[in-house]
Amino acid sequence: MRRKLYLVNEVGSTFCFDYTHKTIIEELDGLGFEFEIEYEDFDSDFVETKRTIPQKQIDLTLIFLDGYLGFTRWREFLTNSKEIRLFYETSAGKKYCYINIVSSSKSQLESNILRSQVKIDCLSLWLVNKSAHIDVRDEGGGKIYSYNYPYVYAVSFNGKVTVVNDSPRYVPLSLKLIGNCLNPRVIIRQNGIDVQALRLIIDEREEPVIVINSQPTNQFIRKITSSNEEIDYYDKQDFSYDNFLFLPPGESEIFFDPGVREEATCEISFKEEYIAH
Repeated sequence: MRRKLYLVNEVGSTFCFDYTHKTIIEELDGLGFEFEIEYEDFDSDFVETKRTIPQKQIDLTLIFLDGYLGFTRWREFLTNSKEIRLFYETSAGKKYCYINIVSSSKSQLESNILRSQVKIDCLSLWLVNKSAHIDVRDEGGGKIYSYNYPYVYAVSFNGKVTVVNDSPRYVPLSLKLIGNCLNPRVIIRQNGIDVQALRLIIDEREEPVIVINSQPTNQFIRKITSSNEEIDYYDKQDFSYDNFLFLPPGESEIFFDPGVREEATCEISFKEEYIAH
């Protein structure tokens, strides 16, 4: 397929670079990758000591086939956008990254077209969204109390799902726990070994939604009530656990144990990260 590039802002408005929308890309540079690598010299034998990924920049030349009208449309899209993602589609798949438009020049009108030199700062690596879902259901075998008790505790009332992180990096998980729970746990396991785990010290019976976001720039734990009230639950962590979870590369099993023998759900989402498309 022919490659496609387009922008999408935070409300879903799209700016496409193609003939149909009378804006095309004439030149494009910066889609590759590079590392900044530090070495230590051992008598002319060099050993890598540090590898980082510098912030990427993309340079492109836009041609507005409808001249000043197209540039005005471009300017208004940028002015009305607070968060912009650049999508790049090829036969290898679709990825996106968060960006800032640093500058956009404006040339004189020639043959009814206008050119603009655009500089873009990338705010993330190339990303691919993935999600998974765990429904926990009563398997029986739990201890049932003869008196009125808020929960029916379970011996083995948990669910699991297998997920695959195809990128070479650990990526943060976003979790949404839905339903009643008592000290719930989420565990990541690879090859039969627990590699990370989360546990909250909570006792919920009003079927709230608990949201855990592990993104390093915006880590939070919140309870959302039936009236859509948001309550900070950051202090509800069991600090002997990892709590903010990062999915390792490869295939993993994710276990969800709500701590009670009632139906509950764990929704999982993450973004695979790539240094290039």
